[in-house]
Amino acid sequence: MKRKSFAYVLSLVLLSVSISFADEQPPNVVVIFADDLGYGDLSCYGATKVKTPNIDQLAAEGRRFTDAHSASAVCTPSRYALLTGEYPHRKNLSKPVFLKTGLVVDTQQQTVADVMKDAGYATACIGKWHLGFGHGAPDWNGELKPGPLELGFDRYFGVPVVNSHPPFVYVENHKVVGLVSDDPFVFGKKAVTREFPEKMGMAQIGGADAAHALYDDEAVGTTLTGKAVEWIKARGTMPFFLYLATTNIHHVHTCASIQGHKRMRTVRRFHPRA
Repeated sequence: MKRKSFAYVLSLVLLSVSISFADEQPPNVVVIFADDLGYGDLSCYGATKVKTPNIDQLAAEGRRFTDAHSASAVCTPSRYALLTGEYPHRKNLSKPVFLKTGLVVDTQQQTVADVMKDAGYATACIGKWHLGFGHGAPDWNGELKPGPLELGFDRYFGVPVVNSHPPFVYVENHKVVGLVSDDPFVFGKKAVTREFPEKMGMAQIGGADAAHALYDDEAVGTTLTGKAVEWIKARGTMPFFLYLATTNIHHVHTCASIQGHKRMRTVRRFHPRA
């Protein structure tokens, strides 16, 4: 049985939901996790140079928060805190993990997905995982297990690490999408990537050309959105919990599809936070 260390985080939320919707269908819950999105980067919070009408509509029809805190400023620790409710530094987790790191969340640790599943929700994680796979290290040519499915999610589709580090592929549940046995991953071989070849760690792992060919830098955000919408539509009347960890707005090659291909190619490349 998983420990109840995270139950307190959502207990009041679920209690208020049960009271407010006692005679109605439980509300669906979507958590959008965005890298490097500042408090003032949304027009509903005062941004003037960037317009975010869809988020503004959510803010207008829902609830805005004006006092928020983060357990970490970088990827892996902040995701760990969000999913487990535990301060990441208690696990000595202060830096992002990359392609050779196993799952950093104990499978006996209760997660937000466990809480929602226990409440009768379908659960999915779509997007950037960045919490490692497997015991000790991922088996990129085999099953990426344990991973999201062992932490309370019914479905996973997304980017396994971060879109500036290899491998540049998609993972669906326990498998790399498009991977075939006669075209495996090879450590020490230069990775294949489309559109933006100047990324970090390019020589760490390559091969798997068919899987890499499915990953287009400028289409990642659109692909993840499409998968999220597809999963939501398939739920029918069943209440759902979706954790959408978008790759936007993290990197220059992430923003290319948003701001325009030609303009973003002229932007100075930099070493962003992971």
